[in-house]
This record gives sequence, structure tokens and C-alpha cells, in this order.
Amino acid sequence: MPATPPTPRQAVVTGIGMVTPLGDSPAAVLAGIEAGRSAARAPSFDAAALLCPLAAPIDGFDPERHVDDVKSLRLMSRDAQLAVAAARMALADAGLEPRRPYAPEDIALYGATGLTGMPAEEVAALVRHSADPEGNLDLRRFGSVTLKRVRPVLSFRILANMPICFVSIAGSIRGANGIYTPWEGQGAHAIAAGIRAIEEGLAPCAVVGGCDVRTHEFAFVSLQQLGAFQSWADHGEGAVPGEGAAFLVLEEQSLAADREARVYATIPRHAIGTTSSKVPLADTLAGLVSAARPDGAARIVAAGDGDRPIRQAEADAIERAGLGAADTLYPKRHVGNLYAAAAAVQVALAAAMVERAGTGHAVLANCFGYGSQQGSFLLEAV
Repeated sequence: MPATPPTPRQAVVTGIGMVTPLGDSPAAVLAGIEAGRSAARAPSFDAAALLCPLAAPIDGFDPERHVDDVKSLRLMSRDAQLAVAAARMALADAGLEPRRPYAPEDIALYGATGLTGMPAEEVAALVRHSADPEGNLDLRRFGSVTLKRVRPVLSFRILANMPICFVSIAGSIRGANGIYTPWEGQGAHAIAAGIRAIEEGLAPCAVVGGCDVRTHEFAFVSLQQLGAFQSWADHGEGAVPGEGAAFLVLEEQSLAADREARVYATIPRHAIGTTSSKVPLADTLAGLVSAARPDGAARIVAAGDGDRPIRQAEADAIERAGLGAADTLYPKRHVGNLYAAAAAVQVALAAAMVERAGTGHAVLANCFGYGSQQGSFLLEAV
């Protein structure tokens, strides 16, 4: 008799954790969106020389609530603090504890981080000590004076991989891992890596997500130099940089069922692609939406925000996929653009919406934005 084919492994979402400008849970964020709230406001610094006039910061975040060893906070950037908070929320939401029911080596970790940077006041002293009497950069002074004044812990706060390293430490996660940077498409890659790890049997459980802080001066300058504010120049509207983190716990469906875990949604299909200057953006996005095969999706968590070219390309892609009549949610218009953390927020909100809608419902989550990488995920009720 022919051998019975193995049962396909299916990734399901069993835990969600997030820290955003609009709230610290999918329910809070969705309630804020439905109420029409927006986290956008004037940035805390003088942005007169910059194209973007708005930012979406988080108010009242207390990292000491989420870190057991408070002394370790001096090693963490704000990105890392947000990441640890969101990841620990996700693990708690999934009902997972250190070494229970999974060994640390059996939990994979895939995360996305943004462009490293620090607020101006943290860099001002370094610049001052590196300047000659005329105010110009003096490399001799930098080597002989400035470097001697740099605290050794600075490297922990500026390296892009450190936030995910701190998540690993805080969550006792020692399995397969990967770090992606710096845009939303890389955040989509992190989620896709976790799905593949489960589907291919590399890990029974994966923590996936991202963190980013784009609300300080250097982040704004960097975004403007990279062209991410061009829509503000051309159309008077554009993306509003925010800050935050979001993580999801993914598990193999049968194992989640064995431990009677709460399941938000399954992720049966997803698509990741790369844009090209030779292909219209709408064509690339339409291909990704179609590849996710969202035939049964009644709702869409769309990526569009104030950036007009990206918003119009996504709208065209949705229309061409025959989903023009779908109920569409635009989180970034309320939360701000969290860049490397945006994909995890989009997928997490879609998972929460699927659970709330119940059996037979599906939601398409688009992870489109600045950068060459883009992604789309279909989430379905169990």
C-alpha cells in the first residue's frame, strides 16, 4: 500500500503583544481606530527645516514594568525596551513560560529592527568633544578625546541587532533566529521566516515581530535624506513616523491544540516580493495580493497612509484583485508608520479581527511601504 503522506504543518497565532502610540493591545488599537483617534502631533523638536511636520510618539511608556533586571535598562535603547515589552506580552498572552511547554532551544526568534539612531541630546556631547576651536570635526580630537569619553555600554544601544538579542535574553529563547532591517518589508520577512520554520519542522514555536523608533531628530533627518518624505514635498501629505513594537507567537497547529491554547488565526498563505524600477509598483503589489489568494477575505488591513504613491498603488492592487468591496482598515493613519514594526502590527491586528469575527472569516494583511521589500498575508479563522 502507498505510504500515507504526512499531515502538512500549519502555523497559527497564539499570542500577541504590542506597544504602540494608540495602545498596548490589539483591542485598544482597534477601538482607537474605530473611534477615529490619531496619535499624530507636532514632534518634540523643531522640525521647521524638515518636510514632515508630524510624529506619532508613545506617551507614558514605563520600561521598568517589563524588565526584570532594571539595571539592564542602561544597556537598552528605546527600541530594545519596546521590543522586550511587546515580546513578553506576546509570550504571556500565549500562556508560555520559560521552559514550559517548549524548551528554549525549540523556540525560534525572527525580528526586524529599524535604522539605529539616538536622540540629539545623547549625541551632542560626542560632537562637542570632537570639534576643533572653529567648530569643525577634528578626527584627532575624536580619537584622542571623544573615544575616551564614550561609555562602553554605548555599543549595546546603537547596534541594530541588540533589540532582538535582548528579546532572546528576556524570553529565554535560544532556537533558530534571524534579524532583518530596516523597513516594513523586512518585518514581513521576519514573520514569513517564522511561518516557514514551523511549516518545515525547524521549530514547533516561533516568536516573530519588530521594533522601531523614528520619532527623534536623527530619524527624521535620515528619512528625509532617503526620500521617504517625498510625498510631503510633492503632495503636502505623507507618512507620519512613529515608534513601537509588536510580536506574535506562532505555533504548529496540532501542538497548540494539544495544550488547548487560544488560537487567534491560521496563516495559510503569504507572499513576499521585491519592487523594481522597471515594474510599476501597483503591478508588484497586485501580484503579491493575488499570490496570497485572498478569495474569502471580507476585510483588509491595508498599508496605505499619507504617502500618496504607495497608497494609490495599493488601492489599485486591491481593485485588480477583485477586493474593491472589502471592508478596509488603515491602521497607519491612526497609529503612525512604525516602519520595521509595522508588518507585525498589521498582521497582529488582522489576527485579532479574525478571532473576533469567528469561523469562516478571513482577513488580508498588507505589509507595503518604503523600501524594496513588500509582503502580504492571509489570516483565516480556525
